[in-house]
Amino acid sequence: MQGAISTPHRLATAAGESIFAAGGNAVDASLAAAAVLTVVYPHQCALGGDMFALFDNGAGDVAALNGSGALPAAVDVAHIRAVYEQIPDSGPHSITVPGMVAAWQVLSSMGASLPWSDLLAPAITMAEQGSPVASSLAAGIRYRLPDMDEGMRAVFLRDGKPLEVASMLHQPALAATLSCLATDGLECFYRGTLADRLVAGLRKAGCVMELADLQGHETEVTRPLRYEYLGHELLTCPPNSQGFVLFETLAALKALDIGLDALGSGAKALLHASLLAAADRDALLGDPARFNLPLEELFAGEVLGPRMKARMAGEPVPPFALAPAHGDTVAICAMDNEGRAVSLIQSVFQTFGSGVLEPDTGVIFHNRARGFSLTRGAPNELLPGTRPAHSLMPLLVRRDGATLLSMGTMGGKAQPQILAQLLAGSIDPESRLTDVLARPRWVVGARDINFANPTVAIEADAPASLDSCLQISGLDVARIPSCSESVGHAQLVRRRSNGGFEGGSDPRSDGSCAIYAG
Repeated sequence: MQGAISTPHRLATAAGESIFAAGGNAVDASLAAAAVLTVVYPHQCALGGDMFALFDNGAGDVAALNGSGALPAAVDVAHIRAVYEQIPDSGPHSITVPGMVAAWQVLSSMGASLPWSDLLAPAITMAEQGSPVASSLAAGIRYRLPDMDEGMRAVFLRDGKPLEVASMLHQPALAATLSCLATDGLECFYRGTLADRLVAGLRKAGCVMELADLQGHETEVTRPLRYEYLGHELLTCPPNSQGFVLFETLAALKALDIGLDALGSGAKALLHASLLAAADRDALLGDPARFNLPLEELFAGEVLGPRMKARMAGEPVPPFALAPAHGDTVAICAMDNEGRAVSLIQSVFQTFGSGVLEPDTGVIFHNRARGFSLTRGAPNELLPGTRPAHSLMPLLVRRDGATLLSMGTMGGKAQPQILAQLLAGSIDPESRLTDVLARPRWVVGARDINFANPTVAIEADAPASLDSCLQISGLDVARIPSCSESVGHAQLVRRRSNGGFEGGSDPRSDGSCAIYAG
């Protein structure tokens, strides 16, 4: 088997490459890397998180996997409304059902060729024997230090001080949990003694999740959302994923016949298009079981054209959610020579998610309840049994009936902005993917990118002209250091016309890309 894999951590990429060498395919390599990332990048993904993925089986069929979990049935919404002005950023009230492990199982059933004992072995070894702390993880530990629970402090502090870069991180409880998954099957995370232990630990932490919440969880498999762009077919996950935001951004530019030019004269139009689409996301996105987005209307040029003209003529910038929502997510992109392609995104949402680490199992839980709203009647209203509005959005690019490109990025709500800035270079066969990823970027946000007010954050090495170009009413403009995680870290793998592969891992991460030639 020949293939390529790109991840944000070198050890995860190495695990994927070793799976190719053992005869595995792109699905096997992706899942092995995904497991390793829960060990070496636990501030950005964990067994207690969610996952979205796209899978091309090489025969022309592409599936979209929605591995997001619902709000536990016993959540007292009235109590939360009475005590909080908004959903808590961390702690037990921020936890929803974790869907990632179940999504791993579904993806495996679609195309993996190796057993879970093989796929989880690298992650188990690293959790047992220890792994060196990467720079991003060290920064994440320092960031969450003030509000870590005792389970977190026991793992990520030594002698009361946060682990530093290159020190060894040991996670024996997590190793035992991964070993349980390898021997008993991934369903034990939702049913059986492991599920019982998870629920018991969460109840001690103050979370009202019950065994029935885990037992009732299912991964949704659907057709992907599609959009035609410059002779290419773009595919992403449908709502409750925010993937449609990228397509609406592109459609808004198309309505005014403006091309993608993030670092030149088209940057202001891209900013306005991004703001327009983000406003629709914030107003309309939720669980499609409760509310269906009018996607045809959102993408219609005759509607988008006037809206874009009004925005570019000085229409006020919509209000931003000012609660922190740091985009801590990992993307894994993989392909093989039999036509399979995977774009897999998994996450705990904010840095270390809820900040709750269940000590008996070593599992960190996400804070995806932050995707809900306390506003009555909102599409993403906080309601038990419903899924939150979600930031994760994998991306595949197809041409002539085959997947050409697998893309994904960390970046929270800014993921559509980041992918839009990478897209033109990624589909250009003359561009090197490593060069595309290294180009300076900008994103617009607020506290999610560490600014008190709505701000366009521009990397220091971007053209000086962007400061004035991206200056619009209602937004500050600020320069941030080059190669900053604030503008996300993306992964890319591309199939060449000769059947070979090219890939790239964002220099803003600790990652790498591996091409396995067999």
